[in-house]
Amino acid sequence: MGAQRIADWATEASLALVPLGMSPIQVVEPPASIADTLPVLNSALDRLRRLEPVLTGQLEAEGRELIRMVAEHILTCLQSHDPAISLAPVVDGPVAETEATARDSVREVVDFVAAYFKREPCRIKNTDQRRVYRRFKN
Repeated sequence: MGAQRIADWATEASLALVPLGMSPIQVVEPPASIADTLPVLNSALDRLRRLEPVLTGQLEAEGRELIRMVAEHILTCLQSHDPAISLAPVVDGPVAETEATARDSVREVVDFVAAYFKREPCRIKNTDQRRVYRRFKN
């Protein structure tokens, strides 16, 4: 019974890992004993060890895409409100002498814009968010 449970787990784990690019774990025949499951467990261990770089790669790719989307959103907002605005300050980066003060002054808007990029559509839910929105809208 324990050997079959291990084989069933390996099959289930295998199905979860295949969409991540892993090859399926082969369970050729029902195992007669726990010892018969050792090759299956070794295969599962091998795939789990290879999972970290796969997930890291996917997270990095998603992170790069999110960064691109945020940058595009911010720059599009700026250009749509003032087509003549120079984007050179964005390319040049913050001025060292005023960077800390500037960061503090935009913190509320950063939180507001970050909420826009959550997996669920952004909704202005509470009075604090409404206050921030009204403050920077005017």
